[in-house]
Amino acid sequence: MSRNYQYLLIDLDDTLLDWYKTERQALTETFRERFSRVLTDAEVMTYNAINAECWKLLERKMITKPQLKVKRFLEFMREIGLLDGREDADTEVAIVQDVNRDYMERMSGIVVEFPDAAEVCRALAKRYRIFLITNGTDWVQRGRLAGVSFADVFEGIVISDEVGCNKPDPAFFRGVTELTGDDDPAHYLVIGDSLTSDIAFGRAIGADTVWVHTRDDGKQGEATYTVTSLRELEALLA
Repeated sequence: MSRNYQYLLIDLDDTLLDWYKTERQALTETFRERFSRVLTDAEVMTYNAINAECWKLLERKMITKPQLKVKRFLEFMREIGLLDGREDADTEVAIVQDVNRDYMERMSGIVVEFPDAAEVCRALAKRYRIFLITNGTDWVQRGRLAGVSFADVFEGIVISDEVGCNKPDPAFFRGVTELTGDDDPAHYLVIGDSLTSDIAFGRAIGADTVWVHTRDDGKQGEATYTVTSLRELEALLA
């Protein structure tokens, strides 16, 4: 690769860590302990879809982070019948806020690394300076990062909660440049699984991008490069 990349900005969830397994474990444990409810696969998929849509609304600045945390569980618990309209609105909000807090506390301690993530990141760290970029809650993401077996290869992490905006907002880049002291987008390569968050962020700041597209879902993306595995990413950047 001939480009003069010095920094790799790598997304955390669903790029290096398995977000779906993390989400499933935290969700099922929360509902089993709080409501003695064993969620079905279909119910978990319902939550996945609701949560994903809420994050897209957040990326488009149509809702705030506190609203997201309420909205996803309010809609989900109504959908599966745990909220049936008999409670008043304030009571429903209080219930889902408690559920969300429990869910996030569980999530902060769950780390599911993708196969090859450790070896690939250690290999890339020999050639590039690597920083994590993530939309998420600061204490949850830092808690999870502490459990990552290869956390030592990262020179820093930029979290949306701490910089005050979410990818793909180009203002997120300020959190990166405060760590690196370099504001030249040509020196950065943005790597992630999300077209609407990671790839859109890279394009917004004028940096090249790598779409890590590991699912055979038929989606097409406009990234500088597309890889279908972390090993392919390693080969691309060799």
